[in-house]
Amino acid sequence: MAIKESLLNIDSGTKARFLKIGMIAIVVVGLCLVYSMIHFKGLGTEAAMDQAQIARSLANREGFSTRYIRPLAIRQLVDSAKKVPSGNFPDFVNAPLFPLLEAVVLYPVKNRLMMKASDVLSPGDRVLAFLGIALLLAGVFVWYRVGCRLFDQSLALLAAGLMTATDLLWQYALAGLPQLFLIILFGLATLSAIHAKTCEDEGGKGAVLWLAVAGFMFGLMSLTHGVTAFLFPGFLLFTLFGFRSKAPSFFVPLGVYLLCVSPWLLRNYFVCGNPLGLTIYYALSGAGVSESSLMRGAHTGLSIGGGLASKFRGNLMDQANHLWEYLGLNIAAVGMAFSLLHPFRERFTALWRWFVLLMWIGASIGMAFFGVQGVVSGNQLHLLFLPVFLLYGTAFLLVLWNRLHFTFKPVRIAFLTLVFLVSGAPMLITLLEGSKARIQWPPYVPPFISVMQNWFGTDEVLCSDMPWAVAWYANRKCLLLPETVRAFTQISDYRTLGSPIVALYLTPVSGNQNFLELIKGPNKDWSQLIMRTVNLNDFILKSFTPLPIDGECILYADRERWVRK
Repeated sequence: MAIKESLLNIDSGTKARFLKIGMIAIVVVGLCLVYSMIHFKGLGTEAAMDQAQIARSLANREGFSTRYIRPLAIRQLVDSAKKVPSGNFPDFVNAPLFPLLEAVVLYPVKNRLMMKASDVLSPGDRVLAFLGIALLLAGVFVWYRVGCRLFDQSLALLAAGLMTATDLLWQYALAGLPQLFLIILFGLATLSAIHAKTCEDEGGKGAVLWLAVAGFMFGLMSLTHGVTAFLFPGFLLFTLFGFRSKAPSFFVPLGVYLLCVSPWLLRNYFVCGNPLGLTIYYALSGAGVSESSLMRGAHTGLSIGGGLASKFRGNLMDQANHLWEYLGLNIAAVGMAFSLLHPFRERFTALWRWFVLLMWIGASIGMAFFGVQGVVSGNQLHLLFLPVFLLYGTAFLLVLWNRLHFTFKPVRIAFLTLVFLVSGAPMLITLLEGSKARIQWPPYVPPFISVMQNWFGTDEVLCSDMPWAVAWYANRKCLLLPETVRAFTQISDYRTLGSPIVALYLTPVSGNQNFLELIKGPNKDWSQLIMRTVNLNDFILKSFTPLPIDGECILYADRERWVRK
């Protein structure tokens, strides 16, 4: 009889609640295990490794310094009459907040980040992947709370489930990039805006205070990724149109935002002579100038005319062509566009979507200046809007469904299941395919990059076409391949970085080009070294050895350091 009563009551009350929570927990834990143990192949982007090696420097109390050195950074220091340091080289490319967060989680294991000979994946990569998964789950919870305030608990739970079923969010969880942290901050800013509007509507005096909190969150976003500054004008317009007290509602969050970001801008100014660091070159370089060529010192002039306009148009078109991919191929997110036509009864819910649209347009403009290198890349900020798009898109889908007046519960369950299956199709494909490789090859082979820390000392300087990977996996100071061999030789001979360059590590980053690209493209001055046809008597590094995989990587050095004596 007791068993029978339990079965009869399983759909109601506390037992049903705990059963649902248990099922959700099992699914989430299962996804965490599958993605972290099967689909994780290590960090795979320049931005992720760059910020990770800065985080390790912070954890080791070396300040905000970098081992990834760009020739353009050297030139900017020289042009600003600043001394090029021979020790810790300051970074003025990255925003500071996410490396600080990574430093916190790396600190307990900072002495165990060196890879062993039997390791395939770096311990540091694993730590950052676990951080990413934690940020993903925290982001789902924050936006669940936002959904409860904008709509109701049921819709918020549906949107949270759709977030969890989006494969692209899991890819970012394992990528070591700051987008998931930005999603949390954006959610907290939204919650603050909701609280501010609620206080004003109820006649309270806390509206301006909550707007100050929102301004602080947007400041933290800009300290996490500079391009998110393009979102803030949309929020300031919201403060003007959404609140009765115009001046305090506008100037208080603006002041808090400026107070938040100013210390970092001042730091950059004193370090390199420009408050924006090197990012001004990213933004104002013209069309046809790659990020790599820019940082190698090939193009130092800023393009304010037609070249910049052409780049801006091209990047906007690229975003438009790949927008659905940038939103994780989630069909529910598309409903956001149609939700703009629906008259929501809640005033704030109806109002907020328009300013979300303005902030998204601002982010798109920012990305048009800086460029988006791929679906999973450092400047891909469309992902920040996926949670709020899912909330409004799911709401619109449910409005359409309710107008059909189907009261039969299994039909409703079938409809929601279909929405989840279509939205989660990329995840299902990923799970069914399994992992195709154990590392991010090409071009990264962490074990054979890490071994270089045994061959070279901490005070020696290397050079590579992937210095971000050498800086992270080998923990050695590494110069980005300059535009010319002459510039390389000058930096080495004059000991610009404190010592001569003792090694050159070339990989498929420069080698995977066809013959014409190699001899006529940006690496033409290095073509003989890349193709291994150079006469070493004419080069300052006289020894070389091929490195795995299949000898596609090669290391030139001042002597045969890989030979045990």
